Amino acid sequence: MIRWIILLALLFVVLPVVRPLLVRVVRSLLTPPSQVGRTRVDGAASDPYAVLGVSPGASSEQIAAAYRVRMKEYHPDRVAELGPELRELAHRKTVEIQRARDALRPK
Repeated sequence: MIRWIILLALLFVVLPVVRPLLVRVVRSLLTPPSQVGRTRVDGAASDPYAVLGVSPGASSEQIAAAYRVRMKEYHPDRVAELGPELRELAHRKTVEIQRARDALRPK
């Protein structure tokens, strides 16, 4: 019984201290190195090819495949249990990925 009380006390003390660190780490993982410092004022990335991680000469099949891969990485449902900050960040990334795909989609 004492062990459970100590465990619960540690969780209530350690969790609030560790959570901001976890949020920072996940945010850095969700931001690819190629995108650090390359955003416009509205938060959208400046290069849709860099957002999807494809070269400028990529075919529509390569763009579609890269879109699916990026959406799997950044979909908000994958971080649903990690808190509202990370859900919001994941939502912004998915919107950015969708805009990049729309910009590269043939008209």
